[in-house]
Amino acid sequence: MNYLAHALLSPEDPLVLMGNLWGDLIKPRDYAGLDAGILLGIKRHQAIDAFTDQHKAVDEIMKLLRSFQGKYTPVVADVLMDYTLSKFWYDYHPEPIEDFCQDKYKVVEANLIYLPDRLYPRIGRMVGHRWLESCKNRERMEQTLIMLSRRASFENKIPYAMQAYDLHQEQIDGLFIDFFKDVRQYINLQSEG
Repeated sequence: MNYLAHALLSPEDPLVLMGNLWGDLIKPRDYAGLDAGILLGIKRHQAIDAFTDQHKAVDEIMKLLRSFQGKYTPVVADVLMDYTLSKFWYDYHPEPIEDFCQDKYKVVEANLIYLPDRLYPRIGRMVGHRWLESCKNRERMEQTLIMLSRRASFENKIPYAMQAYDLHQEQIDGLFIDFFKDVRQYINLQSEG
């Protein structure tokens, strides 16, 4: 799952949102100085990622993409799942995606001080470029994929991920819908427990 999905799967608590959104960027060496809410958010982030990695529908999405993407399939799948989430946004949230994202940017900006200083520039750029809702626009998705490709260590076909998606769109969309129903149920159960 990528950033938009993690934002949607966060509770209203701003510090839990911060940990859930930035869970991949915050290193274990940073944990000692973090607020308990952020640590809870990181734990949620890790639980979502673990659930995602073992879900049958996600495995099927990976199989559809693997011949196109090779070793970068998991990264591409994460990005494409946010794209798919944005397509079906109103099935999951009543508020327009732009308004939802704007609310999250405000939370991030108000609570950035609770994160390690080294993350400020990167998160600032991401908020400035309105990265959360970038997945709803195909052109921006393609630009994101090109940037990911440039940062990759090995030769790759990441810029062609949207073509792979187009080829398997109906299957990927259906698999994502099945998966997202399950991950929401899982997170709700985790929140109750």
